[in-house]
Amino acid sequence: MSAVAASTYEGRNTLRAVNEVDLLREVLIREVRALGTMYAVGKRRPITELPPEKQEQIRAAYRDTLWASDHCVEMMGICTSRALAEQFVKEHGPSWFCCKLPIDSVLTEEAVQGEWAVRFPESEAAQMYENISASTIAMSTTQLRMLEQEAERLLEIIRSARETTLNSS
Repeated sequence: MSAVAASTYEGRNTLRAVNEVDLLREVLIREVRALGTMYAVGKRRPITELPPEKQEQIRAAYRDTLWASDHCVEMMGICTSRALAEQFVKEHGPSWFCCKLPIDSVLTEEAVQGEWAVRFPESEAAQMYENISASTIAMSTTQLRMLEQEAERLLEIIRSARETTLNSS
């Protein structure tokens, strides 16, 4: 095989490998997007390092405002499941947290609770954080559309029942 033929062969193999990598990257991106959400894992300075009266003030402020400062937060990783995220949090202690985040979109700027809330599963106040309800609950567009469709279906049933009642009177 001549040097030119060998170089051409190597060039084709390199190009084929680059194309395969690009294809695999695109497939991976589609697969990750199909998940819909991922779980961020991070840590912050433990509240337990503060005096008890300061801990109570901070928790009271959180209960009253549903707001917490994110200063000193270190993002530590991304997990593909809540179970894996919570496993990392449990391995590292109460100052670590996890939260569910949408892929290729963001949550509302209002306080978010429910399935999208930041979780501190190892915190002594974990139950308080889990039981707080906010005025806004984030939900996926798909869930919102399904809820709207169900509401419309129920309204049709009510309208039909009213018409039947009026016509039979």
